[in-house]
Amino acid sequence: MSRLLLPLLLGTALCAAPAEIRQYATRVDIQGDGSGRATATVTLAGDPSDTVEIPVGFKARGFALTEGPKGLKLEPYGSAIRVVLPPERGAWTFTFTFTALDTFIPEAVPEGEKARIPATSRVVRHAFVQTFEDPIAAYSVEAVLPPGYRFQAIKEALPKVRKTESEPRVRLGRTDGRQTAILRVTRLKQGDSAAMTLEATPSSRSILWLVTGLAIAGLYLFLFRDMVQSRH
Repeated sequence: MSRLLLPLLLGTALCAAPAEIRQYATRVDIQGDGSGRATATVTLAGDPSDTVEIPVGFKARGFALTEGPKGLKLEPYGSAIRVVLPPERGAWTFTFTFTALDTFIPEAVPEGEKARIPATSRVVRHAFVQTFEDPIAAYSVEAVLPPGYRFQAIKEALPKVRKTESEPRVRLGRTDGRQTAILRVTRLKQGDSAAMTLEATPSSRSILWLVTGLAIAGLYLFLFRDMVQSRH
């Protein structure tokens, strides 16, 4: 009898295996008002009709499933989204959009303390906590600055880079003339977290320095014009 039950129990355990989030990539196009248009693409493997709760990592609203297999459903669930998988077994890729709030904000300065960044600068912050049991094999977030801004400094990049990793935790880049910052993490288990905090400053600052430099050069030529003319 026990020999007959063993395969049945093993089969039940295999069927009840947790879902696996193989890839979770989000791009946030930051707007000047501090919000962001976010697009997330997830590859998820799980049991037929399984329900999986995936953390979002943003204060968000306006979720919409834009691409995915027939039978897959998505709905907001607190600080996460609840995904119902199709009735067939497999690995599914789907895309959803939402509005990310407070992604591009002035520095919060406690009363009585001095600001650490200029008033014209903005803080780009993202903090993701893996609160559910389903593992995430690869997680990434790309923040795209609005036109007219550039990244001044990376203030925080977590978790720290492992000895086995060769890439920085946060990499700066550019796309369509706009600066970007990409946070990448692998093997996120329940309770793990990933975060980045960056300072963004108006690009016009570099133009201001150029104008200032030209003004100083012009003043120098004016004050020492006699000396310059005598050399010629």
